[in-house]
Amino acid sequence: MSILVTGGTGALGFHILSSLNGTCELFSFSDEQPQPWQKVDGVEYLTGNLLNFKEVLEMMQAVQPTHIYHLASQSSVGLSYKKPYETLNINLLGTQTLLEAARQIVPRAKIMLLSSSEIYGRTEQQLTYLHKETDLPNPLTPYATSKACMELLGNQFRNAHGLHIVFVRPFHFTGPHHSRRFAIPSITYQLVKIKYYGSEPVVYSGSLDISRDVVDVRDVARGMIQILDTAPSGEVYNICCGKAYTFRELVEMLVDIAGVSVDFRFDPIFERTNDIPLLIGDPTKISSIGWKPMITIEDSLTDLFNEMVVRRRTELKMGYGKDLRL
Repeated sequence: MSILVTGGTGALGFHILSSLNGTCELFSFSDEQPQPWQKVDGVEYLTGNLLNFKEVLEMMQAVQPTHIYHLASQSSVGLSYKKPYETLNINLLGTQTLLEAARQIVPRAKIMLLSSSEIYGRTEQQLTYLHKETDLPNPLTPYATSKACMELLGNQFRNAHGLHIVFVRPFHFTGPHHSRRFAIPSITYQLVKIKYYGSEPVVYSGSLDISRDVVDVRDVARGMIQILDTAPSGEVYNICCGKAYTFRELVEMLVDIAGVSVDFRFDPIFERTNDIPLLIGDPTKISSIGWKPMITIEDSLTDLFNEMVVRRRTELKMGYGKDLRL
């Protein structure tokens, strides 16, 4: 068995590869080599351009994967407003490149496409509405649109070429190794600098009053492995817990974990138009296959904070005096 993870240097990729380490041949394909805190021993890290069909075809020929987790994407909702063409290009045409290469080289491989709960958009129903997999897409952002289109593309390859493709729609997740490009890790990093490096005791953020269904990234990775191993082609799964937290609640937990006293300031650079105020998923379908979250949100945030401390120390040892965005 040979497993390929595109975007294997991200948090989800890290935890999928960590979970599968020692069970089979493992390959990551990304546009850059991993930093020390992104690397899993025993994985062969390959680099290339997902939009270059020749490179992807040659990679697929060399790896001969039996299972493919396609995670590589432009995954920032905020950045998708600034770079909508790049977002659609990578998320849709990059998937086209990958699926066509798989069709030619490994047509029997099991493939997972990483979608997003963002495709559900806003609902006009009650505030406690839990989104089901049967809900129609209602995207509000370039990122959400790119993921909704990616699902259509995946179904085209299933219907026209018989590829085995399953889809997952994770709701918000966080935890150790999560990129600082996202809100909760960004705030965690600010708290690490306040506690250990003498930074001004002020946390800058966007709105803290939006609510999200939150699951630990390791639980998401575990669910994805279970789904790809067992689900029939064409199945779609939410990965969620059915309970929402406001970002304010999450940040207050982080402040307690850090043991510091801080002020909060709104920074318009983090403001997003069309932000969805509440996004909760219905976990009924994924619960039916025996999956449930195992890591509490308190443990998830504690592990994120502790890993962020180690990450920053590693950066400084490597000579990265300025902030990285990883």
